[in-house]
Amino acid sequence: MKYYPIAFFLIFISSFSQQNGIITYKSFFSVKQATEELKQENRMWYQEELDHEMMAQLLRFTLQFNNEAAVFTMSENMISDVENQLSKRYTTGRFYGDAVFYINRKKDTLIEQLPYSFATLLRKRKASFIDWNLTTETKEIQGFKCYKATYTYVQKWKGREFLWPVVAWYCPEIPVPLGPTRYSGLPDLILELHENEIAYVVEKIDLVSIPEKITEPTKGEMLTDEEINNRDRKVKEGLMGN
Repeated sequence: MKYYPIAFFLIFISSFSQQNGIITYKSFFSVKQATEELKQENRMWYQEELDHEMMAQLLRFTLQFNNEAAVFTMSENMISDVENQLSKRYTTGRFYGDAVFYINRKKDTLIEQLPYSFATLLRKRKASFIDWNLTTETKEIQGFKCYKATYTYVQKWKGREFLWPVVAWYCPEIPVPLGPTRYSGLPDLILELHENEIAYVVEKIDLVSIPEKITEPTKGEMLTDEEINNRDRKVKEGLMGN
């Protein structure tokens, strides 16, 4: 497989009539988890957070796309040998390691296949649900000039709303309106994305290979956010009742 070296831009990069590609991202915590304050308060928890930060950097994710669809999944898990299963599940869970994010580009549909404590569920919405705030702020990522866009994602859970700040850095040299997890709709490819305390940054750009057939996820029951929260609440109440 031939990859574009991140530091260099190959010819005809602006000719995206084919709109095929495989983008690899690596993950990291954008907000430090193992703080000095935590170290002073509880050294055991501090060590656990250090482990989480280390494990996060060993995860890899791929965004595969063609003219019709795109899918974002975890592609490589280099922490499979970690003995602490709880810590491993926590880290992969924080970065949606067991989830599937699928976009039908022609129908403007986003389907999220999400694992919950009680079942795997599907959530469907418009892919263009994000109202990005575009700015003129720029920074260089792996040799590419990128522009900053912001958004506030509303995470609904147990009848409450949590506001998660989202920052995306997109590259005008790669006019593919896609990015990690559920985030798309910017003019160009997102090279770095921050959602609350987690982040993804591009590691490989392959605009030559054609992905295998991209299929819509079907595992799980299609539910709304409210239905998911009600189902989770009932399961937890049942467990507490036992």
